[in-house]
Amino acid sequence: MTPTTMFERMRHDHRSVLDQVSKLELGVLATDRGVRALMQERDRELLELVAMLERQFATHMAAEDQVLFPELERVLPQGHAAVEPLRAEHEELRAMLQRLGKTLREPARAVRDEQISVQARDLIDLLRIHIRKEESIVLNVAEKVLTPREIDALEARIRPIALPGGRT
Repeated sequence: MTPTTMFERMRHDHRSVLDQVSKLELGVLATDRGVRALMQERDRELLELVAMLERQFATHMAAEDQVLFPELERVLPQGHAAVEPLRAEHEELRAMLQRLGKTLREPARAVRDEQISVQARDLIDLLRIHIRKEESIVLNVAEKVLTPREIDALEARIRPIALPGGRT
């Protein structure tokens, strides 16, 4: 099924990221087992996953930060209080992902492999919690409080941010 509404596409993005996070988690498990012969391949795959997540964060989070969150702040009396922690989590998730990528590029050694494991697990945990909060606090609420006209206007503003070519 192809997602049709902006909210369905955002949920689809969330599921896609969670699928990628599961792959990241499997890569971390390889680190924990310490199979040195597989570590270089694992590191390459993890770097690819980090790059994919960076691209996803750049588009999806930008659409939320620049368009969706401000709209909820406008229409909800407590909108700012609801979305401000999510904005802070966006910043923390970006920083965590950047640190993980930097650590993955360091020369292989036991301490580095342990850092990768810890950093990746922290990122995975926060990302899963964050997505659950976004879906319950933002997407579910937005669908209920925004009019179809407001949603159409949001979608038009999000499209150029979300992906080149205007896809979300």
